[in-house]
Amino acid sequence: MNIETTTCIAYAHLELLQENAAIRKLSLHTFVINFINYVLSYKRIPVKSYTRLQYRKRYHTWKRVHLYLYENEYEFVMDVRKVCKMSLAKVIAYCVENYLYDYLAALDSDENTDNYRFSGYTFSFYLEEGIPCCQFYWGPPPELLQKAEQ
Repeated sequence: MNIETTTCIAYAHLELLQENAAIRKLSLHTFVINFINYVLSYKRIPVKSYTRLQYRKRYHTWKRVHLYLYENEYEFVMDVRKVCKMSLAKVIAYCVENYLYDYLAALDSDENTDNYRFSGYTFSFYLEEGIPCCQFYWGPPPELLQKAEQ
């Protein structure tokens, strides 16, 4: 089952995203999810605790975009909103303004052979000294990687 969500993207950013997704023969949603995952994995998004969710500044030149996400992608987006305290629109704008060309360079690198950039989303609940904890994995859990290497 796919989950539909709506976000607003500045026309200039949307044009860049659509153009680069088309060059790489990816859907817009796949390009955006992979891009956000790249930024979270290799770059920095400021994380703030105990603050309200931040929204991007209102543009008069933005377009409402419907994204159809798989369940794991939707959960990933919800986690990013929760951890970074930013709306999806603001996360996309931040990523485009700060890291788009780094991401494109990484995609075009000769060392880049991974066709499945976003995979392995899961989470687990556990108790640590009587305190309930939740751990998110935005990739394959380390225990599975260790078993695969053996």
